Amino acid sequence: MSEVSLSPRDRLFCLIALIGALAVVSTTSSLTWPILSESLRNQGFSEPAISLNAAAQFAGIVIVALLATKIIPRLGFLRAIILGLVLVASMLLILPLMRDYYAWFLIRFVLGIGNSLLFTAGDTWINQILDDRVRGRWLGIYSTIGMAGWAVGPIIGSQMDPETIWPFLVGIGAVLIAGTLLWPTRKIEIGFGEEEQRGSGLGKLLLVFVAAPTVLLSSAMFGVLEGGMQSFAHLYTMDVLGQEFRQIGYAVIWVGSLGAIFFQFPAGWLADKMDRGWLLVICVFVLLLALAAFPFLIEGGLKPWWTLDGLMLWGVISVWGGTMGAIFTVGITLLGERFKSVELVAANAVFSLFFGIGGMVGPLMVGTAMEEIGPSGFPLSLVIVVLIYGVFATYRQMTRKARIARGKGD
Repeated sequence: MSEVSLSPRDRLFCLIALIGALAVVSTTSSLTWPILSESLRNQGFSEPAISLNAAAQFAGIVIVALLATKIIPRLGFLRAIILGLVLVASMLLILPLMRDYYAWFLIRFVLGIGNSLLFTAGDTWINQILDDRVRGRWLGIYSTIGMAGWAVGPIIGSQMDPETIWPFLVGIGAVLIAGTLLWPTRKIEIGFGEEEQRGSGLGKLLLVFVAAPTVLLSSAMFGVLEGGMQSFAHLYTMDVLGQEFRQIGYAVIWVGSLGAIFFQFPAGWLADKMDRGWLLVICVFVLLLALAAFPFLIEGGLKPWWTLDGLMLWGVISVWGGTMGAIFTVGITLLGERFKSVELVAANAVFSLFFGIGGMVGPLMVGTAMEEIGPSGFPLSLVIVVLIYGVFATYRQMTRKARIARGKGD
């Protein structure tokens, strides 16, 4: 695969189409997750039961990640994304028609496969065609617009009844828009050579993990937080403030996503100006502080946003959303810096694999913690995960030069 096979015009066209399409798909993902959790709670299911159902979606992500180095080089980026879009649209159509807890396991598993194809192929494609001098800034733009999609989903969801078909029809409409944006890129897609296709496999996944475990494990932490927050942040808020404050519960999700919109380009710009490993560590500890402060400020949701209590609450939520998004942006920037071609597919596959594993663990962990110790299990479990990863990442960054000198990689 050649990075110079695209003209500057075609490169720009691909970037714009990918950024727009995957941002639209992000809206669908962030719309369905809390809607499905709320629908299950309305049917009387407990937090652990809800978390098990959500974990099925992440299991689909794990399966695609394990097979990505075989699937994507053979299909190509565009066909892999189109297949993902078809699977997502099909499952969104079936979900409201089969409101059965056990049927949703299979449906959400396939939905996870579709989403994983979309994002693994899309993240790799955009990283492959970027020049490293401006990689962080472009990925900052990519993440900014993607996070805007994540912010829009819960806003739409908060205005819709989860027991109706309308949230799912909105998701299908978003998928159709994404496909329309991407279709013209079929004439300018870069492909993989036969040798690259033969060289792909599970061995690549292990090699890239050994080469860059810190950045790849950041995705596991991100998955734990994303799965836990999307499934339970609004339920935690309603448990603390009262069930009548449903819109505040959804606001916790979308304000976090809104904060991410404004953090991504600065994070990408910084990633082009400073050591990317230390930037990742800084983002992790800022996130830790925001999560730790959240339960002490939650009562501010009962007051107008312009009051001191309101500003402190929504400000902290914006910071946690922004730093979560920044961790993703810096992470995929580091992957594009260190890997190319099939190795980059493998790196993004491992990134997705750990995100999927984290996403399965996150809802289960948070749901169980809330069942055992009450609502406080939500923030406590997430703080512990971030703290453990932060200590690991700091140690790895402090010893990085010594490892490189010994020839043991990053």
